[in-house]
Amino acid sequence: MDSLEKAADLVARDFLNPGAPLFDVTLAKNALLDCLFSSDEPDFIRKMCDHPLHRSDARRVFGKMAPHLVALAGRTAQECRA
Repeated sequence: MDSLEKAADLVARDFLNPGAPLFDVTLAKNALLDCLFSSDEPDFIRKMCDHPLHRSDARRVFGKMAPHLVALAGRTAQECRA
């Protein structure tokens, strides 16, 4: 894979159910990039959890990812190297 962003998108789409809204995929992708210190917006996870408009969506998506975050970040890095 030629970029970390594409790898994060692939892993996020694979992790979330196939019919997941694009916004959820974007949240998951950017959370993975934040964990790998490659996010366009530093501290993305905290900012989204504090955002008045997106707080509930962010907490739902991040809560689903939380138990798997280390594995998802590792898979993202591995996909990028492939």
